[in-house]
Amino acid sequence: MDDLTETFLAAQAAFTARVHAVGDGQWQLGTPDAEWTVADLTGHLVEEHRWAGPLLDGLEMMAAGAAVAARWKPPGRDGTSLVPAWDEAAARSAAAFRAGGALSGSVQITRGWVPAVEYLEEMTLDLVVHAWDLGIAIGYPEPLPAAAVTAIYPLAQAIVDRRWRPTRPPPRTCRSTPRRRPASPVPTSPLCPGTPIPNRTWPGTRW
Repeated sequence: MDDLTETFLAAQAAFTARVHAVGDGQWQLGTPDAEWTVADLTGHLVEEHRWAGPLLDGLEMMAAGAAVAARWKPPGRDGTSLVPAWDEAAARSAAAFRAGGALSGSVQITRGWVPAVEYLEEMTLDLVVHAWDLGIAIGYPEPLPAAAVTAIYPLAQAIVDRRWRPTRPPPRTCRSTPRRRPASPVPTSPLCPGTPIPNRTWPGTRW
């Protein structure tokens, strides 16, 4: 297994651990993504990972969306539906990315056709960022996996570069900037100055 796939699986396991730690009364709590509750954030990841298999199979976005809609109902709003929905979606996306030849082709995402490796990079970064979101929201005590945190820095720079050059001006803000900042001082990201970055000792931090 290549290093990127291993990083993806580690990030996915970190998000899974946090999903399983959500208490019955925590699904409607707010998260650092101000527009999302814990249920919204988890549902977003469920939907995102449901799409991985169809996209890696070569379906265009409209066809992939139709395949997902035909197979699954939207995830619910509490743990009774969200936890098993996430477990299934995570298992399916992990299997899709680990399949032989999965990373040799291209997939269609919102900005067009991209190499499957780029898609995996963006999915990995999304998992780390949202694992932090979820951990902060529910008070999860464990830190993010150090190897995955270390790996996201070059991935994040590559994603910023490919999304904003050469046809777009540089972003004025970073998508991952938390709307509620932790009280404890933490290092700042070289990609988003002034924004906290994850480290192995400060549980659930974010860059």
